[in-house]
Amino acid sequence: MKSFNRSLLALACCSSTLASAQTTSLEAVQVTASRYAQTADQALASVSVITRDDIEQSQALTIKELLVKQAGISVTNSGGRGKSSSVFVRGAASDQLLVLVDGVRVGSATLGSFSFEEVNLAQVERIEIVRGPRSSLYGSDAAGGVIQIFTRRGEGELTVGLSASVGSDSTRAGTINLSGGDDNAWFNANLSREITNGFDATSNGAAPDDDGYKTNGVELRAGFQATENVELGAFYTLTDSENQYDGYSADTTEIITRVVGVNADVQLTDYWDLQATLGRSTDDNKDYAGSTFDSQFKTTRDTLTVQNNIQLGENVLTLGGDIQRDQVRTTTAYDKDSRFNRGLFAQYLLMSGQNDFQFSLRHDRNESFGNHNTGSVAWGYQWNDVLRTYVSYGTAFSAPSFNDLYYAGDYSYGNPDLSPEKSKNLELGLQAEFDALTLSAAIYETRYKNLITWVDQGGWVYSPENTEKARIRGVELTAGYTLADWVLTGNLTFLDTENQSGDNKGNDLQRRPSRIANVSVDRQFGSFSLGADLHAENRRFNNASNTVRLGGSATTDLRLGYAVSKSLSVRAKVSNVFDKEYETVSGYNQPDRQFLLTVAYQPK
Repeated sequence: MKSFNRSLLALACCSSTLASAQTTSLEAVQVTASRYAQTADQALASVSVITRDDIEQSQALTIKELLVKQAGISVTNSGGRGKSSSVFVRGAASDQLLVLVDGVRVGSATLGSFSFEEVNLAQVERIEIVRGPRSSLYGSDAAGGVIQIFTRRGEGELTVGLSASVGSDSTRAGTINLSGGDDNAWFNANLSREITNGFDATSNGAAPDDDGYKTNGVELRAGFQATENVELGAFYTLTDSENQYDGYSADTTEIITRVVGVNADVQLTDYWDLQATLGRSTDDNKDYAGSTFDSQFKTTRDTLTVQNNIQLGENVLTLGGDIQRDQVRTTTAYDKDSRFNRGLFAQYLLMSGQNDFQFSLRHDRNESFGNHNTGSVAWGYQWNDVLRTYVSYGTAFSAPSFNDLYYAGDYSYGNPDLSPEKSKNLELGLQAEFDALTLSAAIYETRYKNLITWVDQGGWVYSPENTEKARIRGVELTAGYTLADWVLTGNLTFLDTENQSGDNKGNDLQRRPSRIANVSVDRQFGSFSLGADLHAENRRFNNASNTVRLGGSATTDLRLGYAVSKSLSVRAKVSNVFDKEYETVSGYNQPDRQFLLTVAYQPK
């Protein structure tokens, strides 16, 4: 803990010259914050874009390694690769975070969240992160933010890319990527496989064995210009995994996740663009005790989105709607096994001189919870060529999951009397970009009504309850600095959470660290590249009653790369260099010092 405090003090002293690790500049184009293509410096929100180059430079095998380096994000994990992970964006839990794959909603309707541990980075072209509520554009699940994952898209001459990795815990991974295309048609195909023996997931010694993980991935994406004004595309991703863990009745899970979709972009007139996406995501979990089948939880989510973007001079009017149907099939009986939601949304982007405005409204009709209206308004002001500020206010709601409402198990049970969560958010942001220095800061407050929390009912039995009032406040500082051939990036997050009602009034919300810090340093020496990453978090509480406290941690990663030729590279990474022992969930280990060696061939 003392080492963390020293690291945090040092970072605070230099926070004006450090920024978000592994993020692109403010000129990076993103579409998630407003459902309309903008550069990050145009968006009236806190956004980050992680590109394919960022992914390869980081040498990450998991999305967790990328997300924890972003401002305002913390990740909990229950024992290593493939084990259950939760992503907190500005203190908002995973079930308040909408995840999209190529515009298609994904996630488990039973859990109410997306299984980030099943993301296959070999399939990913870029990741867009929006911190803060977006329910006024996307509806339920977007109360805390949105993460959109875009799969790889081919271009240029037909090429075959290969990569192979070996590392600690007998980790082996390999990918084959075939891609090509031009202005008229393009495609990408990717196959991947990863196997690791893992380590003992639990720290209590109850089941002292290695808990391995293996996964196979397939990604296909293609598109073509049907006419001068019509572009059509289709995509398919599959992840087939087997995860070993230390459980009560089962010890192995087979997980199959699929996303399939088609999309169309039609330029109806010079000022009217129509976009449509039809998709299905499937999350299928089967649990086994040894070779004996134990249980199954399967979610199928069908979505259709239609969006019109109408140019009105320099301004843009967006009108659209979407429908979503969730179905669950489980070996555990649920009172309801399907749910339907319809949403209509409108947005107006207004540009007037140095002022930018964003107005959005949405109406959702949920089969289980009736009608909900959400809205947001934001104003940005460009003071000069360097400095820009913005302020935003938005409302959001999040419907309880099927598990929240209907699950009945040995150690937990649902609560059919739960109400949807509601929230109000206020944010003030600043962005500045100089020749070699970028700076940004955001201060925000979110107030919740009926926040859903799983509470210990005694005897290791848990059930969800509505917390009448809760509050989250935070400050994010990010910056990036280039000095000669050195690139320094990093961020600081200060988070203050509070339960404001009930038996746990005055307590911190569980599993949210109040301080997060990241620093990355990179340098190119001809064909060699060097990099180092520091990630630090202070203490958090594992439960709502704040009786189980987890200590802070600080880990350091080192990276080395060598370009043998323009197309062939060798990369090496050492994670958790100082072999720090820590937990993000009580009772579950995190990886010790890890080594990874990668050889990659990608014609350029």
